[in-house]
Amino acid sequence: MAKDKKKKEVTEEVTEEVTEEVTEEIVDKVCAEELEETKEPTLEEQIETLNNTIKELKNNMLKQHADLENTKKRLEKERVTERKYAAMNVCKQIITPLDHFDLALKHEGSTEEVQNFLQGFKMIKEQLSKALEEQGVSSIDALDEEYNPNFHQAIMTEKVEGKEANIVLEVLQKGYMYKDRLIRPAIVKISE
Repeated sequence: MAKDKKKKEVTEEVTEEVTEEVTEEIVDKVCAEELEETKEPTLEEQIETLNNTIKELKNNMLKQHADLENTKKRLEKERVTERKYAAMNVCKQIITPLDHFDLALKHEGSTEEVQNFLQGFKMIKEQLSKALEEQGVSSIDALDEEYNPNFHQAIMTEKVEGKEANIVLEVLQKGYMYKDRLIRPAIVKISE
């Protein structure tokens, strides 16, 4: 029995020592991890962090610079377009009186006085036409041309022998272009 007692005491002593060692190892490990978490970053880590921040800031700066350049180009393009087509609204408004001059000139005067008025209208119409041409307005030639829905508006059709289909037979109202833009399509009658 004394042997068993002795064996029991030694087992308890060894268990206490092992428990103390294991506990010390665990405490050392936890303390080491906490130290790693709270310790100051090394110089290399600080340099790497700063380099990453610099790269990110440079990238942001380049993106903003590209956005600024694109905005400048877009605004310049808009400004050029506005200048190019600045007189378009005025030209649109002058076209209607020009049509009225054309209608007035279709009538023949019976007296010399009426013919003098018509001659004056003709001169005014020619001056208006010349001024519009100088600004970039041109009439759309449609008669005997193939129908083009981009420049013509067909409101009538007629079957005519000897004419192909979709050929403009008559221009009912002139169409006009301002530089490369359509002001008003020509209103036409086309063949079937």
